[in-house]
Amino acid sequence: MLAHKGTQRIETERLILRPFKLSDANDMFKNWASDDEVTKYLTWPTHSSIEVSQMIIDSWVAAYEDSRYYQWAIELKENHQAIGSISLMNVDDEKECGEIGYCIGRRYWNQGIVTEAFQALIPFCLNEIGIERLVARHHINNSASGRVMRKCGLSYEGTLRKVEKNTQGEFVDCCYYSILKDEYPCSK
Repeated sequence: MLAHKGTQRIETERLILRPFKLSDANDMFKNWASDDEVTKYLTWPTHSSIEVSQMIIDSWVAAYEDSRYYQWAIELKENHQAIGSISLMNVDDEKECGEIGYCIGRRYWNQGIVTEAFQALIPFCLNEIGIERLVARHHINNSASGRVMRKCGLSYEGTLRKVEKNTQGEFVDCCYYSILKDEYPCSK
C-alpha cells in the first residue's frame, strides 16, 4: 500500500523542489515551455503564449488537493526562478510503481541540475511513498536524458518501439530505465 504524501518541498544543494505557484507562469513560459528545442522530445507542444503556461499551472495548482498528485517546480536557489519541472506520474497503487518525468530550460542543460533533482526524488518515492519500482523513459534520440537516468542509478531495461506519440502525432521509440526499492542503497 502506497503512502501518498502529495508534492512536498524538497531541498538540495542548489535547488528547491516545490509545488508550482500561479506566479510561476512567466518563469515557465520564458525558461522552458516556449522553447521548441526543449519540447522537441516531449509529449506536449511548445507553449504558444504565457496564457497556455498559466492554464497548465492553474490545473496543477488545483490538482495539489489530491495527495496522489506529484508535480514539482525546479527552483534554482541562486535566482529563485522556476527553471523546469519534475513529476511522479503514472502511479499505480496496486503494482506500487510510478514514473519520473522532467523538463528543464535549455540554458540550464549540462549542469547536473536534473540529475540533482531526480536523485532527491528517488528516496522520497521509494522510502516515503513506498514505491517498489521507479521508472523513467526517454525518446530514443534524447541520449542526454538517458545519461541522467544512469547517473541516478537506474538500469536500462530496453527500448519499446513506437510506444509513445510525439507532438506531431507520430509514434516514437522510447528507452526505459528503472530502479527497484531493494536496489537503492538507502532503502529502509
